[in-house]
Amino acid sequence: MRPVARVELGAFPTPLERGSDLGEVLGVDDLWIKRDDLTGYSWGGNKVRTIEFILGDAIAQESDCMVVCGGPTSNFAALMAAACARHGIAVYQVCYGEVSHREPIALAFSLAAGATVMFTGSANRASMDDAAKQCVNDLRAKGRRPYLVPRGGATVVGALGYAHAAGEFRQQLADVGMRDVTVVIPVGSGGTIAGLVSGFKHDFENENDAGAFNIEVVGVCVSRPPEELSPVINAMATACGGGRSALRSVHCKWRLVDGRGAGFGVCDRHEEMFIDEITRRSRLLVDTTYNGKAMIWLGDSLSRPAGSVVYWHTGGFLAVADRAANRITQPPAKSRDGMT
Repeated sequence: MRPVARVELGAFPTPLERGSDLGEVLGVDDLWIKRDDLTGYSWGGNKVRTIEFILGDAIAQESDCMVVCGGPTSNFAALMAAACARHGIAVYQVCYGEVSHREPIALAFSLAAGATVMFTGSANRASMDDAAKQCVNDLRAKGRRPYLVPRGGATVVGALGYAHAAGEFRQQLADVGMRDVTVVIPVGSGGTIAGLVSGFKHDFENENDAGAFNIEVVGVCVSRPPEELSPVINAMATACGGGRSALRSVHCKWRLVDGRGAGFGVCDRHEEMFIDEITRRSRLLVDTTYNGKAMIWLGDSLSRPAGSVVYWHTGGFLAVADRAANRITQPPAKSRDGMT
């Protein structure tokens, strides 16, 4: 693909740490955590890597505004608004649904950063796509130069953030002597895993040979069915790696699994109790939409792999804060091990 400019925002590399505390809760012996909840820009999270390239591309194209698809609880849309504000680029955030009497923390941050927020009036998240295209057309008719960003920043340009992260990760694996590894990561719109897979198959960092690796990437779908996302991710990963040399020393395979449970953004009581247990017994902040679902799948469903397991923590701090701020007081519930 064509060269894309990058705006440096994050603090990289993020840590790769032993996760014995999380492993005890999930029942996974040799567990490590890739701490992309600690990307270092504002409230962090995996989308910092994505935004570095999308924002760089928008600036290179001399865009004066962004049209961003993101629901009212979108960490990504709020973070994009914050990053754009610093560079003098206006943000138009297109949300599904209608204005609510209760303003989610993520939406409050978008508004505080100066974003213009509009709602589609439909509960269907796909309604944002057509509304965003119409917004782009309206802005162009007024002489503006908009840059369209779909849900989650899931574009070939956005995937470059994780294509580069793959090289960072391989070096960390080499440093600790891990060669056979299963990576588990939550999947929403698919851009993160597409970039990661592309980066495991192609050389994005002009790196020295760090040796041979066997890497399996398991994407836990929390939003859409795996069969719907798989061809989209495959096409994005292929396009992202276009023109790059292959990494013949890295054997990478990937698959998607269904971790939606009760549905996107919905947790049943059992899931909520388990996520609370993770929070109590580990050092991690865990949201219920992405990481909580993926961790539940990891604890319940992953067959014992041949090598180590790395959980790739994607952040979600604003969702954690939103849940904590609006939680209804309930009697203490028993956890899986009988503790209250």
